[in-house]
Amino acid sequence: MSVLIGTSGYDYPEWKGVFYPQDLARKDFLSYYATVFNALELNNTFYSMPTMERMQGFMERSENKVNFSIKAHQSLTHQIGAGWKEDAEVFQNAVKSVLEKDLLSSVLFQFPQSFHYNRENRFYLADLIKEFSGFPVVVEFRHREWLKDSVFDGLAQRQVPVVFCDMPNLKNLPAVEFANSLYEKLMGPQAYLRLHGRNADSWYVNEGENNGSARYDYEYTSGELSSFVPVIKMIENAGKKCQVFFNNHPKGHGTKNAKQLKELLREAGAKN
Repeated sequence: MSVLIGTSGYDYPEWKGVFYPQDLARKDFLSYYATVFNALELNNTFYSMPTMERMQGFMERSENKVNFSIKAHQSLTHQIGAGWKEDAEVFQNAVKSVLEKDLLSSVLFQFPQSFHYNRENRFYLADLIKEFSGFPVVVEFRHREWLKDSVFDGLAQRQVPVVFCDMPNLKNLPAVEFANSLYEKLMGPQAYLRLHGRNADSWYVNEGENNGSARYDYEYTSGELSSFVPVIKMIENAGKKCQVFFNNHPKGHGTKNAKQLKELLREAGAKN
């Protein structure tokens, strides 16, 4: 089974001259992206509720060559209100066409650090997963108190993987060590790696603001990228789908690192 590798988002004008050709029109970014990577994590759906028309446009511009992981709208993870089930239905109706085209690799629920492990949130998470039955759901936690066997077991029973986050090892963040035993717990029908970078000094600089991109301003070294290869190979050998997305988007670092990882995996005999 091939490894899906891409970036978190693609519509960054600052990538011109780094990833995109300098003279490439912005409307052609996705078409070009699809010539390099086989997967894309759509994150603008977090800020703006997706529509069927927009999803159709993404598929057309990528010529159905790209697998999409679509980040859930913030009303389902960060600003949860009484009408969340209605929002869930709107979101599902928008992305259903991607699922039907077999191009929906996952729906990503990324919860904030303020989403604590308590009874109310556990019940909400269970209800949310049930509401998205039939969709390939993955869950990312930003607080380490969720990383416990009872959570892993409960999600495994529901066939929902926990996103592995590579991020700074700071208080309360769920940074974890590479260990086969842990990956076996994180994996459901697929494994999902989200590489945020290790910029500890800037992680909380923009806390509370809409633009927190400084925390993701990090370029992985070749040695750091090499450490992911045996883990990805282990996942591939287990016959699991593996998705890897680079969220270190400032200055085009993610595009460079994603291409480097593709080459490292090719040299190791992985399919990507």
